Amino acid sequence: MRALDLLFPVKCPFCGKILNRHGPGACDSCRTGLPVITEPCCKRCGKPIFTPEEEYCADCQKKDSPVCRGTALWVYDEQVKKAIAGFKYEGCYTDGDFFAGELYHYRGNKIRSWNPDVIIPVPLYWRKRWFRGFNQAAYLAEKLGMLLQIPVLEHALIRTRYTRPQNSLDNRKRQRNLKGAIEVNPGYKGQICRFRRVLLLDDIYTTGATIRECAVILRKAGVENVYFSCLCIGRDNEYRR
Repeated sequence: MRALDLLFPVKCPFCGKILNRHGPGACDSCRTGLPVITEPCCKRCGKPIFTPEEEYCADCQKKDSPVCRGTALWVYDEQVKKAIAGFKYEGCYTDGDFFAGELYHYRGNKIRSWNPDVIIPVPLYWRKRWFRGFNQAAYLAEKLGMLLQIPVLEHALIRTRYTRPQNSLDNRKRQRNLKGAIEVNPGYKGQICRFRRVLLLDDIYTTGATIRECAVILRKAGVENVYFSCLCIGRDNEYRR
């Protein structure tokens, strides 16, 4: 075994089993058991729904959306939640490489069908970014962009102030929490207005308040169609972010 593997072993993000550094990024048993989303799912956000006759989840039925379509890879269960937390808060970049690869494998064709001009990650407030050392959405966007050969504008959107964690708030407070907190980076306004189709990228989506706010800002800046993709999403009427 090489010294690198002894000092910094690659582990399965879901169970912690030590892996081959050049392997798929997760152990076989975990990878085959992950909750990959299949039909029926919401036609707008991709969230799993109970019957195909519903077409839209409860959240998308309630309101008009500035987002055309969205897609997610996994259901946000405890197994996935733990793995994404390790990526976000412990800087497990190899996990991020695996996540982006799986998103490309399962959702790449759908994203290509939307023909986005650019991928824009959901922004992180500078203090959070400094504390974590990176923006997990931007890391995923860069990896996915390379696989899909779509350009990425990491800093096109910015957070202008600190916002409380969305999972601690109800729907009304989520909207107030985000109001005025996300803006187009002044240095990118000339570029963004020329894009017809933008793909937003984030790690987690439930009610979609953050994605919708980003989409509103982009539409006001001149973007015609906004799509999104994320790693995981809650089931209908489950998990509120």
